[in-house]
Amino acid sequence: MLRAVIVDDEFNAREVIRLIMGKHIPEVEIVGEADGIVSGEALIRQHNPDLVLLDIQLTDGNGFDLLQRFDVINFQIIFVTAFEKYAIKAFKFSALEYILKPVDPADLVQAVKKAVKSVENNDINLKLNAFFNNFRQINTEAKKIILSSAENLYLINVNDMIRCQAEHNQTRVYMDNQEDFLVSKPLAEFDELLDGYRFARINKDHLINLRHALRLDPRGEDYIFMFMSDKSIVPVSPKKVEWLKAEITKK
Repeated sequence: MLRAVIVDDEFNAREVIRLIMGKHIPEVEIVGEADGIVSGEALIRQHNPDLVLLDIQLTDGNGFDLLQRFDVINFQIIFVTAFEKYAIKAFKFSALEYILKPVDPADLVQAVKKAVKSVENNDINLKLNAFFNNFRQINTEAKKIILSSAENLYLINVNDMIRCQAEHNQTRVYMDNQEDFLVSKPLAEFDELLDGYRFARINKDHLINLRHALRLDPRGEDYIFMFMSDKSIVPVSPKKVEWLKAEITKK
């Protein structure tokens, strides 16, 4: 049986989490609770849990300060947060599990089950490093993103992505170092995640980084293509052409 602790400054929130997990996830045992940084650190060091459900706002600081008291994180984390949308982006870019308050039972169950599957992986520190980098630069375009293929986990700079191409329900990501890899996310998720970072969905199968777009090129009367910095040529949907012309000039 896996062991979990809850670190949350609200007693009612801890009780809700405990009741939901007891009913729906009996294979995970709650072995302790805390409400702050000091008590949370002591609890984690005492029990060495597999999973920590961590609130952002604690009685004596925040959950990020608690994590930074550990040189190496050897447990999975689910953040429990009421943070606004801009901060949620940092969680998504870093592939970290989170749930919003008030806690929805279905969201909690899904997040815990995903975390349980990751207990044997040693990728939490990489994800946290990406998160802290992104969170510190929350108002800049310099972002790092965690992407996973069937074999590897990648930490990459968003600006180094040239384009994303749909392959059935997955996405192939092309980088400016001529590497590419297949990610188990549909293109629609990339479109949503990269919204606001100068990426454009120029047809149903392609999302391009406008920083790497070189020129639009007409081919006959009906076809227009975008030439990219990696020498790829991507067809542009006719209804996107005028909008794309305006966007390219903003580089």
